[in-house]
Amino acid sequence: MRGSEIPQFLTGRKYLIMSVLFVISFSALFLLIYTPFSVAMWFSVKDMNTLGISVVFLVAALGVLSVSKVVIYLLRNRIRFTAARYIVWLLCENMVISIGYTMLTIELLPGITSSSIPAIALRVLFFVTMITAIPYSLITLYVAYKSKREDLDAAIYERDRMREELERISAETTQPASAAAAAQLPQMVNLYDNNGTLRLTINVDSLYYLESQDNYVKIHYKHNDKFSVYMLRCRTSAIEESLSGTGMIRCHRSYIINARKIEFIGEEHKAHYVRLSDDSIGRIPISKRYYDSVLGATESLNNL
Repeated sequence: MRGSEIPQFLTGRKYLIMSVLFVISFSALFLLIYTPFSVAMWFSVKDMNTLGISVVFLVAALGVLSVSKVVIYLLRNRIRFTAARYIVWLLCENMVISIGYTMLTIELLPGITSSSIPAIALRVLFFVTMITAIPYSLITLYVAYKSKREDLDAAIYERDRMREELERISAETTQPASAAAAAQLPQMVNLYDNNGTLRLTINVDSLYYLESQDNYVKIHYKHNDKFSVYMLRCRTSAIEESLSGTGMIRCHRSYIINARKIEFIGEEHKAHYVRLSDDSIGRIPISKRYYDSVLGATESLNNL
């Protein structure tokens, strides 16, 4: 499926930073181990001159990867990154690094003729590609596992919620319905991703707050007295519309909170913040733009 779009986490800020640091660290370790067994390698820490050049090369490679990842991050919403396009992008990174390494090899190793330069360049490109492929694969598998784990936690929550709902309905069929009983029904909301796919159905009362992060919204909720986080790929404004009228209010550009969970609103150094009803949750900032609406929501709840 060459035309299929890559998973969104591959262009996320956290993954890009982790990939750069892991690739550079792994590459340096590999070169130190491999150097003694190759006559075409100059990378070394045995003397100060070679060590200095080695450090400069690693810093330059770090710069190349960093610039590349920044460009990916900036273009993530403008370009459709397919698997083929993403692989070509990584190969271009490797080519730039390989050219730099080849130029240093020609300068540092004696006896290299012009006829041997193409073979050296191809060999360097091959090894750079192999060296980077290993850490890229490992970190991608790790992040993919975490993403799937979050999806699994959400699916388990949905399963348990449906089971509880069926048990409640079964219990209610044995007694006459009343207006008071109907008023106690849980308020459920459906949350969709950017493609319009239903990803999560959740009781509003179990929601505590939502946090915008890159292309995702982190949904913090409690189930069976345990906090969980679900990563939903969608725009904050879209999920805010879905939660309209549920008591979930925006308090900051990056945060939406459950007004029913507000325990305390404070001010420090002329900046307002809110604390929710669970002590494990830290301070959540309230921006000036949303301060009045947060106060209004709390007053409305107090008047109920």
